[in-house]
Amino acid sequence: MPEDWSAAWTAGIGRRVREARLRQGLSTHDLAERTAELGYPMARASIGNLETRPRTKIYLQDVAVLAAALGVPPLELLYPLEPVVIRPAALGPDDEGAYATLRNDVVEVLPHQPEPAHRAAGWFTGGFGRSLEARIAAMAAVAKFVEREQLLTMLEDEAQTGQLHERAKAAGAPAPEEFLPVLRMEVYDLAVAAERACQAHDVVARKAGDHRAAVAPDDREHAQQYAAHPPDPYIADPDQRPDVRYVFGIGRRSASLNAGPDDRPHGRLARERTTPTAYYTSDGAPTGKTDADR
Repeated sequence: MPEDWSAAWTAGIGRRVREARLRQGLSTHDLAERTAELGYPMARASIGNLETRPRTKIYLQDVAVLAAALGVPPLELLYPLEPVVIRPAALGPDDEGAYATLRNDVVEVLPHQPEPAHRAAGWFTGGFGRSLEARIAAMAAVAKFVEREQLLTMLEDEAQTGQLHERAKAAGAPAPEEFLPVLRMEVYDLAVAAERACQAHDVVARKAGDHRAAVAPDDREHAQQYAAHPPDPYIADPDQRPDVRYVFGIGRRSASLNAGPDDRPHGRLARERTTPTAYYTSDGAPTGKTDADR
């Protein structure tokens, strides 16, 4: 029945309003006050009913004002578009490491017409939301920095105790003094790429009225601090650095330290998925394309 489809869509909007409200620590009274400040007052009881007692219809004006009051794009109330970071449990030297994508949610875009959420959103807007794409890119870049920096920290700790020297020797690899400086260069590059991706998100998000941070403040601050000071020595051209892929034979398995530009966090985040992955340029800016455009 069309009423069932309409009620299900409205119920989803109510759930997403509640999730966004609780993430910000707001009560329904707080949210109602924000809508009044925007010139379109919505009663606290009306908001509460939308969240817990779904009705069959909702006015587009209500969606727009609630989105503005919550500081999110209206599209993210209409469809489940929450991005997540995926960190594979085991990685080989040629794997990409952590990446960001959308949850694989399916919605009824029209009665009895199920579609992945990103396709529904693309149909509704005539394209994929640039703010959401930029957020995915920033999350992926920061996740790769955090992942690689944790590996560096682990190896440096083991180098202090002498354990790393023993394992490197047993693996037939050069001494840590030879490969740790290159790993520090790689982590610095990842930190710079992460901060650039976050800055690109901030610009796009402000234009879209999205006031949320792309990543956890602590993670971004850590990336900023790391990006502020290049290691000494530092070789700017990755192709001129020594090949240190053997590090992963003595450390935990992870992505290649000597990957080409297209495999780095500022390159293509390509994977075979049913949900889209964002692409962005060498300076960390979104390209405006996702897997959905290919």
